[in-house]
Amino acid sequence: MLKTICYKSKAKSNLSMLTFEALFNETQINNNKNNIFGVLVKKENTFFQIIEGHSKIIDEVYKKIKLDTRHTNIVELLNQTISQLSFKAFDTGYAVIEDFDALYGLQKYVMELNQSNFENSNLFSKIIEDLLTID
Repeated sequence: MLKTICYKSKAKSNLSMLTFEALFNETQINNNKNNIFGVLVKKENTFFQIIEGHSKIIDEVYKKIKLDTRHTNIVELLNQTISQLSFKAFDTGYAVIEDFDALYGLQKYVMELNQSNFENSNLFSKIIEDLLTID
């Protein structure tokens, strides 16, 4: 069974840029190794992450995420089973938002949520829009 979890959180204010880069690299390596697909967005001190894959693995990873002291105020936006993977088409399988291919995958994910009549799709779309808007 496949599952997706989406959450946002606040990064600890004392994290350096080097720490963020290490976190992004670690996330990408671990998720690719575990066949986890998705995307990680960081804007200022806000993280937004979508992970998808086999339910058991996703639940284990999310449990670790919630215990990670590098961020606080975790708000779970979505936690549900899915019929197919939205981010499998990424070359790396898992992406940090730094390029337009990653943005395309995120847009596709939101469109699929809207089509499935996800009850909070408008709120979800607004959060993504706020994260991706350049001030």
